Amino acid sequence: MSGRSGLCSVPRMRRSRWVTLAVAGLTATASASGTALAAPSTAPAPAWGPCPGGGRARCADVTVPLSWADPRGRIITLRLSRLSALDRKHRIGTLLVNFGGPGAPGAELVAEGGEALMPAPLRNRFDIVGFDPRGVGASTAVTCGGPALSADVPVFPHSPAQFASVRRQSAAYGQSCVRSSPPGLAAHVDTPSAARDMDAIRAALGEKKVSYLGLSYGTYLGQTYARLFPHRVRTMVLDGAMDHAVGPRDFLYEEASALSTVFRRFAAWCSASASCALHGQNVLKVWDDLLARAARAPIPAPNTKTGPKAMDDQAIRMVLPNLLMFGPSAVLPSSWTVLGDGIARARAGDASVLADNTMVGQPQDAYAAIGCQSFPPQLRGYADTASRLRHVRAISPHTGGASEAWALTDLCASWPLPASDPWGPQRVTGTPPILITSTRYDPSTPLVWAQGLHREIARSHLLVADTSGHTAFFNSACARTAQATYLVTGTVPTTPTCTS
Repeated sequence: MSGRSGLCSVPRMRRSRWVTLAVAGLTATASASGTALAAPSTAPAPAWGPCPGGGRARCADVTVPLSWADPRGRIITLRLSRLSALDRKHRIGTLLVNFGGPGAPGAELVAEGGEALMPAPLRNRFDIVGFDPRGVGASTAVTCGGPALSADVPVFPHSPAQFASVRRQSAAYGQSCVRSSPPGLAAHVDTPSAARDMDAIRAALGEKKVSYLGLSYGTYLGQTYARLFPHRVRTMVLDGAMDHAVGPRDFLYEEASALSTVFRRFAAWCSASASCALHGQNVLKVWDDLLARAARAPIPAPNTKTGPKAMDDQAIRMVLPNLLMFGPSAVLPSSWTVLGDGIARARAGDASVLADNTMVGQPQDAYAAIGCQSFPPQLRGYADTASRLRHVRAISPHTGGASEAWALTDLCASWPLPASDPWGPQRVTGTPPILITSTRYDPSTPLVWAQGLHREIARSHLLVADTSGHTAFFNSACARTAQATYLVTGTVPTTPTCTS
């Protein structure tokens, strides 16, 4: 999952923002059963040409039906980018990549960052293909109006009147997505439709089978693809797993608990590490004092590029889903150092760094539209919402329930379109062994979700990296090596853990 931010400059969600920035620093709905609606076995080959950012990658568009239930109806386009295998003699085939979100612009991330981001064995042996899923980026895109979570509306409502304002915000933002997007698109950005699009991409590329690397939300997209098209899977890595079987309450509770645990680990690291701006201090107390101060009077953020001009305690809490992503062992620049610096600067009176990284006051176009289709909160009024809030605050005393799951609770509180992809288990059978990976301390997609996914996918293997951060791919060199080896050879690791 993810909120607006930027690693190359294309943010829509938090994952996409941080992945883009780090790469730059380094250089109708379809039927849920999946039996009635089949993607084409053949399709016109893409017409590859230069990508907008230049470089070695080539870009192309393919077309798919807006509704797979009406394949002769309105069509939409999907943007692809491809880095051709460097070792053409030993090329294996195509590796499709999805960096999550929902809403990360995979075509741009592969085109502009794939050379630096992808391990050498993958660049050598695969044509690496990034794609913008329906509704995202340079594909036919969902467009909405203004920030999804306004700084003027409480993130954590404490009264029926505040909850009513959250519901009005959700309904208004959702209606803006319906009005501003191409006709019918906002109702057709569900995950099963995107999985059928993936198979259309496979067919257009002329591949009988594909390999797949999916991170975060990309795990749910990959699981859905494997459920619908098990015979088209060669190898598949699902990293930073989302478990669609947990339902809306455990989705909220388990992520809030995981983020709270990782925040405490951040605080201990920050106090002990000379690379943190709060080195030697009681970081939990500094944080709690900062929140209390911001609750009394929002802290100015005069130099923010994208966020609110003043940060209250709720907006400050909502930086954590972004800034706990990359821990100190990350293969990309650590976001934990940014969090420590942002807290120190806010304590000195300037919350601009935190404002640039909060989920409040940012556009969340595809993130909201896709998220509300696949992860609806199913609220039953203010009493239900208040009960959930009391629970998450009890299990996360310093972070106060902050999580992407809570952001989706607000965003989708009165979403004007029905959720076409209901909660429930997604059993997968008939594929080769699938590799599921996770860090032990993931702030966004808890290890318990990876364990649940492992139970749902027959013959899967779970590899846990003993570190903190969102996804093993970005936070563990050992796991990256294991993922690349498996994708090339098809052989799962022999051990259940990675130590680095």
